[in-house]
Amino acid sequence: MEQKMLSEHFSRGECACRDYCGFDAPDPRLLELAEKVRSILKEPMHVHSVCRCKARNARQGGSPTSKHLKGQAMDFHCERLSPLAVYNVIAKAWYDGRLPELGGVGLYDWGVHIDIAKAPDGHLRTWDRRKAR
Repeated sequence: MEQKMLSEHFSRGECACRDYCGFDAPDPRLLELAEKVRSILKEPMHVHSVCRCKARNARQGGSPTSKHLKGQAMDFHCERLSPLAVYNVIAKAWYDGRLPELGGVGLYDWGVHIDIAKAPDGHLRTWDRRKAR
């Protein structure tokens, strides 16, 4: 079965809520950001989560204000790059002015979170939630 593509590299299936609740339409601005990030990384991004319904978000321990609830965030990893390397490349690209649409970037043991939710003062929201440092 052929996947319906939402952008050049990201399909509806990989962006859909894993609860199969029907929430499968991420914010187009997130897809634009993800394509730019992929281009900068020069690596495929293996998507863990984009759209989440409230039930799925709660089971995954997500914040009640998670950007995934609006399809405005993507969790992913790259096979050939460490999460720290991916995080550093993305943050540097934002500071260099190449990712102005990026609102937040988070670092985890399993990979990286990106979202389009801007801080009121425009700073890049960053966090490091790795357990093993």
